[in-house]
This record gives sequence, C-alpha cells and structure tokens, in this order.
Amino acid sequence: MAELADALDLGSSSSWNGGSNPPPRTKGANLEYEISKDMATVKEFELRVPGTELENLIDQEAEQLRKNLKLNGFRKGKVPKTLIKTRYFNDLKARALDKLLTNTYLKFLQEIKWRPAAQAELKNIEEGEKIKFQLRVEVIPDFDVDNYIGIEVLKEEPIPDDLLLKQAMKDLQEKYGHRREISRPAAVDDFVIGEFTIEKDGEIKLQEKNSSFRIGDRSLPDEFNRILVGIKKGETKEVEIGDQKYSITVHRIEEQVVPEIDDAFAQKLGYKNLKELKEKLLTEMKENEKVRETDELKESIAHILLEHHQFPLPDSLIQREYEKLLKDFELPNSDSNKERFWPRAEKRARLNLIIDKIASKEEIKISESEIEDMIKKLNLKANKEITEYLRIMLTRERTFEFLLKNAKITERNRIISPKEAINDTGSIRH
Repeated sequence: MAELADALDLGSSSSWNGGSNPPPRTKGANLEYEISKDMATVKEFELRVPGTELENLIDQEAEQLRKNLKLNGFRKGKVPKTLIKTRYFNDLKARALDKLLTNTYLKFLQEIKWRPAAQAELKNIEEGEKIKFQLRVEVIPDFDVDNYIGIEVLKEEPIPDDLLLKQAMKDLQEKYGHRREISRPAAVDDFVIGEFTIEKDGEIKLQEKNSSFRIGDRSLPDEFNRILVGIKKGETKEVEIGDQKYSITVHRIEEQVVPEIDDAFAQKLGYKNLKELKEKLLTEMKENEKVRETDELKESIAHILLEHHQFPLPDSLIQREYEKLLKDFELPNSDSNKERFWPRAEKRARLNLIIDKIASKEEIKISESEIEDMIKKLNLKANKEITEYLRIMLTRERTFEFLLKNAKITERNRIISPKEAINDTGSIRH
C-alpha cells in the first residue's frame, strides 16, 4: 500500500516555468482550500473535501479487495462487503485516505498553478463532515528571465603550442614519477604531510590527522602556502586567514621524483621515439584546450546570468545541490563543509532554474532518439528516472550552447595557466 507521504510528492521538480499568486481561500466543485501562509517559497494550506468522498473510496477499496479475497465459508469474490469492511476497515481506510489525498492534492496543484520544490509535509488530518488535510510545501517562486541574448563574455587568447607541450610533458612526468621522504626543509612543489586544523572563535571546525598539501597549489590560500615554505619535520606553524586560524604539525616532507622524458621513455610507452610522443601529446592538449575554453565561456555566462536574476530559493533545492557536492567530493556533512559549499549549492540551484526557464522560453528540447543514444553511449539501463535525468541534463547543456552561440565574445590576454583553470573546483554548472 502506498504511504500517505508518497502522495505529497506530486509535481515536485527542479524545473519550473513560473506560477501565480492565488487568493487565500477558494471553493469549487468538491474542493475547498484555505491558504494560511503565502510566502514566495513556502506555502501552508488546508484542503477540505466532503466526508462522503472518503466513504465512497472505502467502498471502492472494499470492492477491489473482494474480487480476489477468499475466506472460510465463502467462494472467491463472494465475501459480503460488510464483512470485508468490518474485518479490514483500518487497512481499507488507510488506502482510501491515501487515494483521497493524492487526488485532492493533484487537483489542487492543477488549479493553484504552484510547482512544488520538494515533497509536501502533511501536518495534520481532521475527520468529520469534511476531511481536512493540513499541509506545508516549498515551491519554486515565480520569476522571469531576460537579457540573455548577446551576453558579453571575455575569451582568453589561445595558449602557444610550446606552452601546451611543456605542460603535457610535466603532467606525464608527474604521472610516472614517485614521491620520497626528505630531511631538508620544504620547498615549492614538495608535499607536506601532517596534522591539520582550522579553528574559528576558539572552536575546531576541521581536524585531519594526515593531510597532504603540495606547496604552491593555487587552490590553497596564499597565506597558508607561505608558511609551508621552509617548514621542517616535527615543526608546527599557524596563520590567521580571515576569521579562521590554520595550523599544521608536520609528520614528514616528501619530494616528487620524476623520470627523464627521452626516446627510451617514449619507447616504453609504445611510441617510436620522443618526437612521436610529443606530437601525440600536443594533439591531445589542443583538443582538451578547446573543450576547456568552451567550458570557461559557459561558466562566465553562468555567472552573468546569476548576477542578473535574483529571486528567493526554497531551502530544499539548495539542500539537494549541497548533498550532491558532498557526494562529488566524498565529504561528510559538517559545519565547516556547509559553510564552504552551501553558497555554491545555492548558486547551482538558482542557475538550474534560470537555465530551465530559458529553455522553456526558447522551446529548446531534446528528442527521444538523442536520449536513447546517450543511454547507449553511457551503457545505462533505461528506466523512467534515468530518461528524465538525461533529458534535463541534455536540455540544460543545449541551452548553454544556445547562449554561447548568441553571446558577444571578446578576446583578452591570458591571466591564468591552463593547468590552474583545469584544476578549478569552483564550477557552478556541474
């Protein structure tokens, strides 16, 4: 038997094209409701239906059960309905209430034009001459999108081939290199391993026994990178960064030992010589650079869209994106992680709504054959959930392609290396 709560998931979605502000109280055919809280993202309301509807549904459930029911002294399908209702009343009533809530809530949503952001909360049920369902639900707020055609974005000048090849060679050395412990003070590119803590207002926000940091990693705060230079095994250093204190006690220091890239190395990887290896590396880097440049432009468009479209968000949508981020980075839910990732989750939730709205406005759609092709490409087992997920993701990506095609792109001097751009974990689109 379906649970009552399952009925309240009707219509919830991260994609919505707007809504309306209904009157606080309305009465129609077999449906009466009263809205007690009418905020942009939170609604509380009461649905009222005649008690006779519940009685009718209980009769229907009893008749349905009767068709296949066998009891001593009665043939299949011949058990008196009165006996069934007496013996199985609680179960029949629960089924009927579930169906009544489902039907009433769906009818209400169709009339009220809300789009739930998450499953509604059933706060109370009152029985009597009228059945009263008291509910609370978070909804997608009404908003509009504009000024998305001709977005002005900056594109960094192409990276010279020699720099791309140099980066590729360095990456290859890193891949086939190894780390070894050293006794000297730490220098740039060394790895510092130790106990790491972050404190705020005297309270430990993060503590890890064996954290590893590479000196010079641009994802680390500059102040923290600076205290790592010259640090020794067994030494403890601290630094104030904003309103937080970072500290590390060093257990060991390691350096990266990399191989010489020459003809012999190339042959070990299956190439004729170093020249052939370099040609292959450069081709791959140039292809990857094209993809990265496109992603960078789309990311710029995303930030501009967020700046131009401000509206309140339901907490449930932000929570959903926050949980995805934790899963992506394999991190636990904690106060420090929430402080770090919640703002990004909010941006992602807002961006999804904006992109979905643009897709609807421009009638951007994905065909069934395209979804089927993607399912085959990813070697997935098709089902309704997978199909809908791919439809949403592919539609959003096509919408970004539409926005990029219609953007005004200006080239500028490069201010960040390709390696640093690739390592950027702050994307709001993915």
